[in-house]
Amino acid sequence: MTTSKATLVLSVLVLTLTGCKVTTSDSLHYPDSDGFVSGLFYDARDTGRHYPTSSWALGRDTEACRNEPLYFETHSGRVRVYGSPAYSETSFRAAASELERRVDGVLSRFQLRWPDFVEDRSAAVPYPRQVIGCLSPEVPHTEFVSASMAAVAFHPYYGQWPHETGQFVAHELAHFVQENLSRYDAGYSLLPYWFAEGQAVVAAGESVAPVYQHYDYDPLWDVTAADAANTPYRFEHYGLAYRYLEKANGALAMTVLLEMVQLLDWDGGFYGEVSTGESRAFVEAFNSAGLVDHRNNYLSFQRFRSDYHDLLNSSY
Repeated sequence: MTTSKATLVLSVLVLTLTGCKVTTSDSLHYPDSDGFVSGLFYDARDTGRHYPTSSWALGRDTEACRNEPLYFETHSGRVRVYGSPAYSETSFRAAASELERRVDGVLSRFQLRWPDFVEDRSAAVPYPRQVIGCLSPEVPHTEFVSASMAAVAFHPYYGQWPHETGQFVAHELAHFVQENLSRYDAGYSLLPYWFAEGQAVVAAGESVAPVYQHYDYDPLWDVTAADAANTPYRFEHYGLAYRYLEKANGALAMTVLLEMVQLLDWDGGFYGEVSTGESRAFVEAFNSAGLVDHRNNYLSFQRFRSDYHDLLNSSY
């Protein structure tokens, strides 16, 4: 897998040389605590493994653990969850268990295994060999979980977690993976909102709009969350737009696209946005990735954006 991915990255590089959706129900989630993954509690003042502090890699929700030295680490060493000692042991263990159990399934949707992710993750991010979690009082129970480049934040009171916990964690882990693959040190996501949410919807196995309903919404106009209409079904249309690209090109090509965005961010010559609002890094990567439409014709970003409905209309 790693070899084939590296080959594809190199072949692509020859051509050229990142408000989230969580709606919880009223039903709560109480898995058997005996099923939590094993691990131990530690104090960062003893181990020296303090929570990340770089503001460029943290969001508002994940910044809450900056000064918290207590953490729970799974025995695999892949997951570490920080938080206040005021929160229950169960909350620490539950958050760590969800991250440990979901990460491989999410990575598989990106055509990655754990060693691939560690290798391809931005070298600038803290703790590249761990998924960092945070029990954050900034996350309301109505949202439950949110992700940044450096960490995944959980609502800290386990008894208020929703029944759909697994799907929501998978969605946010998809954002965590996206940001780690598509940014080097940019202070904000380089992915259009529709792309980031659409990929997360597909990776989490959430509902995608039927192709014949594509005229009901214009997902590619939602470059940022501020551009989006207050329409709940828009996420299904983000998923539809992303799935069109993945179906025509394969999941691996979408992962390579993210890596190319990171390369352009690292290279430093593609700052700012294009006239339609997308980051230059994303548009340049998209146009250089050799993506095709459903008829196997070259697909530029500009054509995908302007001809979206015609493309979808002729794809079924």
